[in-house]
Amino acid sequence: MMRLQRRASLLATLSLLTSTATAYAEGAWVLWEHSYEVWVDSNKENHRRDGYWKKVTATAAKSDCDDRTVREARAEYYTLTGKGVGATLAGSEVGFDQRNTRYKHGYRSFECWPDTVDPRGVKGRAR
Repeated sequence: MMRLQRRASLLATLSLLTSTATAYAEGAWVLWEHSYEVWVDSNKENHRRDGYWKKVTATAAKSDCDDRTVREARAEYYTLTGKGVGATLAGSEVGFDQRNTRYKHGYRSFECWPDTVDPRGVKGRAR
């Protein structure tokens, strides 16, 4: 009888661990918009300046979030080209020309992160 109770306890524990792992894999995901700029100096070296991270939406599954990255990037691309801005689209990243700044190329990428992660880093940390 004791052996049966141990097996039942072990099965219950394994079941709980499996369901927790599955819940994490299919947990909530957040779609972020990341903005940054790049300029190339006279030595052909790239210099990057991070802009902002902005939450776009939350989804229940990573696959939904991944699908949304491409849709958001396309919408951004069409908005920019509709305004006459030279832009490129590569997956979930949009590159565009900028004027009146030494950072001649701007970028917006759309990225999925688990809702437990903040890609902006630890609050109070200098970037």
